[in-house]
Amino acid sequence: MTELNSLQSSISDIIEGFSGIASVSANNLTSGDVLSINETKILPALSTIKIGIMAELFFQIQEGKFKLTDRVTVQSSDIRGGTGVFRELQTPFEVTIKDLCMMMIVVSDNTCTWMLCTRLGKDAINQRMRSIGMNEFSLNHDLGPNTFQDMQGKDVDAYSECSARDFTKLVTLMANGELVSKQASNEMLDIMGRCQHIEWLGRYLPLDQFPSESGVTPKVKLYNKVGAYLHARCDTGLIKSEKSNYVITVFASYSKDESLLLCPHEGSELIGKVSKVVYDAWG
Repeated sequence: MTELNSLQSSISDIIEGFSGIASVSANNLTSGDVLSINETKILPALSTIKIGIMAELFFQIQEGKFKLTDRVTVQSSDIRGGTGVFRELQTPFEVTIKDLCMMMIVVSDNTCTWMLCTRLGKDAINQRMRSIGMNEFSLNHDLGPNTFQDMQGKDVDAYSECSARDFTKLVTLMANGELVSKQASNEMLDIMGRCQHIEWLGRYLPLDQFPSESGVTPKVKLYNKVGAYLHARCDTGLIKSEKSNYVITVFASYSKDESLLLCPHEGSELIGKVSKVVYDAWG
């Protein structure tokens, strides 16, 4: 059995004990190895879809429609429920387009997601993703005023759907400096590198969330975006280690564990275990 086959077998063993549906896609940018398990299955992408929104923002910046320094005013009518911190602030207040993007990725702020989506256009985001080969990417809702009413009685895929393969493809383009431009790719990676939810892909890895504050040099750097709601968890990102750079996406969907707790959730644990096995082989 080859090393790659052995790795795939180990991951399959982990997935076997999961109560829902799992998929894995990983691309070793150093060795060229590709890992695929249910990688084309379209599953709830949840807030992980926000990296596609960020990509479209940078495409439209390249086209001259926006600048990161453009200033916008957040009104009370812009505030959205769910994740984020803008909902806790007194309106109106002014921020930049970059602030919206940063908070959308770093703390998954839904108010910022809505404010970007309404400017970029949901259809434009989906069409752009199709144009770069993301054929399984689908942003189904822009988090507008009636989002939670619209989602009543629907599954979590009412918001967004994607495949692990497409997310790995998107982050690989970014890692190779080929998403929009090299400069834009680096700026997007910098934002993803600030994500405060590192406890899934990074659960068992030797990284440090705040290396400058702690004064250490971690063995691993993670650039990622997570998504979570009830019985689904997903995480995608670039991992830079001492031996290699690789992109990995793990979906853990339709779990029987409907806890809203992030770290103890069955799906969160599965993502962490899969990530550790891949790191042991590639990192």
